[in-house]
Amino acid sequence: MKPADAAADERSTPVRHLLVSDVDDTLLGDDEALAEFRSWYESARSWLDLAYASGRFVDSVVASIHEEGLPAPIAVIGGVGTQIRWYPSGDRVEEWPVTAGERWSADRVRAVLASVDGLRPQPAASQSEYKISYYFENASPGQLKALRDLLDEAGLSTDLVYSSRRDLDVVPRGVNKGSAARYLTEQLDVPDDHVLVSGNSANDRELFLPGFRGIVVGNADDELKSVGAEGAYLARQGHARGVLEGIRAWTESGERS
Repeated sequence: MKPADAAADERSTPVRHLLVSDVDDTLLGDDEALAEFRSWYESARSWLDLAYASGRFVDSVVASIHEEGLPAPIAVIGGVGTQIRWYPSGDRVEEWPVTAGERWSADRVRAVLASVDGLRPQPAASQSEYKISYYFENASPGQLKALRDLLDEAGLSTDLVYSSRRDLDVVPRGVNKGSAARYLTEQLDVPDDHVLVSGNSANDRELFLPGFRGIVVGNADDELKSVGAEGAYLARQGHARGVLEGIRAWTESGERS
């Protein structure tokens, strides 16, 4: 029995809604707001499940669950979408990530980008088989395009995730927080219009897929707030209160079934 099946057995009704939320500066960042969200979520478990989607790896997010008082989720997406694990078992969600085979190689990515001016590798703890991370201060669109061209010319199938005007992640093409969230919802049989997503920075952008109900917290970066034009709810409040504001806006208007 997979963890999702076990979780379903413990509920009196099927999963009806799923919140997939970023962690840092979204649910975390304001302790009082998190305490308010945690208290509210205890009363909402009968109709709402929770998953986290973070740029950090899963083990780091799990540490925050224990140390920061984050509510227990059913799954954690880590490494900007390169990992999905059930919680609390830690088991991998099978057949993820879906990569481009020989067109993805962490070693080849590093070799191709080794001589690029301004790129500095992040610490080893930020690297994995499917996520190659750099610091790239104030990179222009032209500089990012040049990196994409280098990788394409080398025959590598990659995507670049750039956020906070500094952090650059190179991942297999099509592997990101949004595609991981989509894969998770398929495993759980949650329809798109019952999926809420929340975030605060550019590496959350891919979460805001058509059909999902997006929440951009009030403290979000300007580069993410532009998603609002695509139908996301722009919260006035920040951090966990902004997430809660968005959930209420989407679900307390009579739309929740």
